[in-house]
Amino acid sequence: MEGDNEIPRLNSHQLVAVDKALMEISRKQRSSIIPVELPMPNFWAAVGQLVTHLESELAETMRTEGPTAKAQLQTRKLGVTRTQVSDLTRLRLNAFTQHAILSNLLRAPEGDSMSEDIGPGMIEWERHDPSERAFYSGIGHLVDKYKHEVSLNSLLRSSWEAPPMAPETPSHTAPLTEFTVDEQRATPPEKKVAPPPQEQTNWEDPDYDEEDRIREMDAFPEMGTGAAPPAEPAPIQPVSDMRRILVLQDMSEPIVAEDGSEITLNAGDIENCPSIIADTLIAAGLAEAADL
Repeated sequence: MEGDNEIPRLNSHQLVAVDKALMEISRKQRSSIIPVELPMPNFWAAVGQLVTHLESELAETMRTEGPTAKAQLQTRKLGVTRTQVSDLTRLRLNAFTQHAILSNLLRAPEGDSMSEDIGPGMIEWERHDPSERAFYSGIGHLVDKYKHEVSLNSLLRSSWEAPPMAPETPSHTAPLTEFTVDEQRATPPEKKVAPPPQEQTNWEDPDYDEEDRIREMDAFPEMGTGAAPPAEPAPIQPVSDMRRILVLQDMSEPIVAEDGSEITLNAGDIENCPSIIADTLIAAGLAEAADL
């Protein structure tokens, strides 16, 4: 298989160790949403030698013994190994894809470079295959291209600008509230005009007894105390583009929201996040929807 020439030929004991490592890494990756570190350098080249060895054993058994029980056992072993290789490849590609997309989308809208302070954690590429790093880099380029084509940064960044500040009054111009002594002396005093006399009116008690007043208070109790009816509270405007989620896994660093605020997510928390962040966390398996 391709990649066999990258490492020396493995002996039977080393091939058994590769077989066990393949089963172990497949089990770990199946229960993890982030790429699991490989147990040895040139892991996929070693797996290639294992598959080649199993094919050679099966071919030799069929040539010398025919389709015996031993040949059937070797055929089953080869099929299980190839299934593990297929499943592990699918799981790791999904993990690298989710990690690359989530790390890219959680960047601040104003920044064009990867921030190490947010995201699902950095990958130590010394513990992964070089072809996997090339795949991860390609996913990042595709996400950047998508964000550029849909103008994602401008959609997440507010276009509102504060109104310009009013110009300050120059120091050589005196405010209108300041008057000099000479100006006050030059201004003639204003003549006070007496208000017109008001006609005195005599209050006449209406033909209204105490029993009528009590009956009116019973019919309209809110008028009896003179208190105004309570004002209705203003309706609460719905918050757009927010989603309620349940956090399934601790985040090592806070997430920077579109308004610049930091959101710290821990396992078990229920948070209201912007829809794009909530959907990304749900897609990555770090959270699940908790809509009311």
